[in-house]
Amino acid sequence: MTVLKAQALSKIYGAKSSKMTYRALDQIHLEVSEGEFVGVMGPSGSGKTTLLNLLSTIDQPTSGRIEVNGTDPSKLSNKELALFRRRQLGFIFQDFNLLDTLSMKDNIVLPLVLDNLKAAEIERRVREVAEVLGIAAILDKRTYEVSGGQQQRAAIARAIIHRPAIVLADELTGNLDSKAAKDAMEALKRLNEEQGTTILMVTHDPFAASYCRRIVFIKDGRLFSEIRRGANRQAFFQQILDALSVLGGNFNDVSPTRPE
Repeated sequence: MTVLKAQALSKIYGAKSSKMTYRALDQIHLEVSEGEFVGVMGPSGSGKTTLLNLLSTIDQPTSGRIEVNGTDPSKLSNKELALFRRRQLGFIFQDFNLLDTLSMKDNIVLPLVLDNLKAAEIERRVREVAEVLGIAAILDKRTYEVSGGQQQRAAIARAIIHRPAIVLADELTGNLDSKAAKDAMEALKRLNEEQGTTILMVTHDPFAASYCRRIVFIKDGRLFSEIRRGANRQAFFQQILDALSVLGGNFNDVSPTRPE
C-alpha cells in the first residue's frame, strides 16, 4: 500500500512576474510504501529541505500534487489540514522541539491529549513506546534533566504515539554525539522493523542514512539516483559514500561515525 505519493512536484520561489525566481524543486516524483524507511540526501541547496516542507504540508508546491493515505492535503480547509497533520503525520526535528515546562511523559502524550483519548489508553500507549525506545526511566524528568539523546528518543516517541501514517524526520541526528546518534537510529530501526512504522528522513549524515532501507538522492532540485540496502549495513554505508562522491557538493560536515 502506498502511504505517500508525490507527483511532478515543483517549487519556485519569487513572483512569477519577476525575473528573479529560483526553482528549488523540479518535477519530483516519489512514492513511499507502508513499512518503508526512506532517506533523502543531497548537497546543501539541493532541495531536500524544500521537499520535506512540501511533504509535511508546511509549504505548498508551485505545481504537482501530494497524497498521504489517499488524501490530497491541498484540498483541505485550514481546520481540516491542522487535524490531518496532527493525525496522519509524525514529526521529528533536529532540535527536539520539546516543551521545557512539561515532563518527558507529558511531552510524549501531547498528541493523544489533543485527541481526547481516555487516560487508560494514554497510559498504555506511553508505556509501550517508552519500553521500545528505552526511556521508561526518564518519563517523569524535565528536558534539562536528561541528555540530548534521551530528549531525541522522547521526541521520537511523541512522533509515533498517535500512530501516524508516516513519520517525517529532519536531520534528527544533527545535534547528537555519535553514541546518541547511534541510539536514536537504532530506536528508529526497531520501530520500522518491529512495528512497521513508515519513515521518511532527510539527512546529510551517511551513518544515519545507513539505517534506511532505501535512499533517494537529490541534486539541483531534481531526483538524481536511488539505492537500496541489502543485508549488510556496512556495505550500504560504503555505497552511500560512493553515491555522495558522485553527487558532489558540500558534505564536509558529515558524521565521522561508521557502522559497526
